[in-house]
Amino acid sequence: MKTLKEVMAPDVVWISPSARAKTAIILLKGHGIDALPVVYSHDSVVGMIYCSSLIGEDPDRLVMDLMTKEYIALPPNTPVYQAAEMMRRNGNSHVLVVDSGRLVGVVSRGDIVSELGKSYDTLTGLPWQDAFREWSIDALDRGHEISVILIDLDLFGKFNKKYGHVMGDNVLKAVAGALQAEVDAERDFLCRYAGDEFAVASYRKSGEANEFGARLIDRVRKIQIPGLPEEIGATFGMAGGRRTGGREAIHSAATLDDLITNASLNCTLSKPHRDDTAQIEPAPVAVTGDGHIRRAEQSRLKIQTIRLSTSPTEATAEVILSRNEQEFAHSSSGYAAGGRSVIRLVADAAAGAASKSFAPGYGIVVDGVVNFEADQREIVTVIATLVGPGSSTTHAGSAVVRRSDPYRAAAAALLSAVNRQAALIPRSEALTFAEPTAVDEKLLGDEHKAETAEQ
Repeated sequence: MKTLKEVMAPDVVWISPSARAKTAIILLKGHGIDALPVVYSHDSVVGMIYCSSLIGEDPDRLVMDLMTKEYIALPPNTPVYQAAEMMRRNGNSHVLVVDSGRLVGVVSRGDIVSELGKSYDTLTGLPWQDAFREWSIDALDRGHEISVILIDLDLFGKFNKKYGHVMGDNVLKAVAGALQAEVDAERDFLCRYAGDEFAVASYRKSGEANEFGARLIDRVRKIQIPGLPEEIGATFGMAGGRRTGGREAIHSAATLDDLITNASLNCTLSKPHRDDTAQIEPAPVAVTGDGHIRRAEQSRLKIQTIRLSTSPTEATAEVILSRNEQEFAHSSSGYAAGGRSVIRLVADAAAGAASKSFAPGYGIVVDGVVNFEADQREIVTVIATLVGPGSSTTHAGSAVVRRSDPYRAAAAALLSAVNRQAALIPRSEALTFAEPTAVDEKLLGDEHKAETAEQ
């Protein structure tokens, strides 16, 4: 995101505190502006005077008697989103840019509207994850250790389906407001990460960060929205917060990626059991005309949507999966150093979405992505590990690149591994085949008995 230096008006028009009101009016009208910094000899800022302050006043009154001393002064390297947040909180329409005590520029609300539109969510008023990443990487570059808290709303899709998208939007706005009321701008940065996910980067150490995450969740559960009889549930995952000494700045982006990945996995593993009960549907048993049992195929995760957002240096991948009528979405971001990096982001996003479909205590982590050619066909292979209570199992899945779309192939390869690993989840917590207890074994032929034994 840009800094104030990149968006400020450098040719500053200012006025002395000993000048008359009529002089201020002439300057404001002549330059087509609605505010003037009040300074001593272009060095010491002492206040601001606005058009509204001059209405009905004696033209000979001194500016020092009409100016306000409530103004914001920030250095040129301040990110625009930070200045915008201060303007919002304090109700200011302008920011003065001061370098080593000297006024060097002025930024109005209009100057940063276009930049804010790129990095702020218009629904919740929160920054998007690009500003979150910038804040976090800057903190790491300066030698700080940070905690990342990822907050995911429980079963958010039901609000849209049951009460409509307007209610879903109201839920997101209410959650954003509740979270914003808890964060400390001096040491926390809150953003809408993606979909129904919010993220906080913080200077808090791990113990305090965990307590803070629990407090945020408690705040969300206390939200009451007219017309919504249900409680809004949320789960958080936290990573980081340890003080391990300095690190080179070049590793900051990779460190942040690791923190986000671990926080996301911890969030998935912390999901309450009630979040998965609707997903547990035993597959029915069908009986053919000759008395053989044909088990219905287990429900599998399928790709619904893949969205990519890229810039010259960064990319974001969002993957939405479905099983039956339920959808599971997740986003992953990182620096784009070529097509292969984006393919990995898609695989990570698919793994995050798949993890949300599993029972509590389980998640998927991508270990590697390989892109190669075989028999004149491009193939993507994803190596993924199912992490469960006290154990982990690694499998690989592959998919052929079709229609020159390696990104969909990466998600499909992940699902090839995930759908196989789902069978490793205990039967009480996963989608499983029903046992043929309802059918008399006498109806089974020898061939089918052998087939059942092999399974």
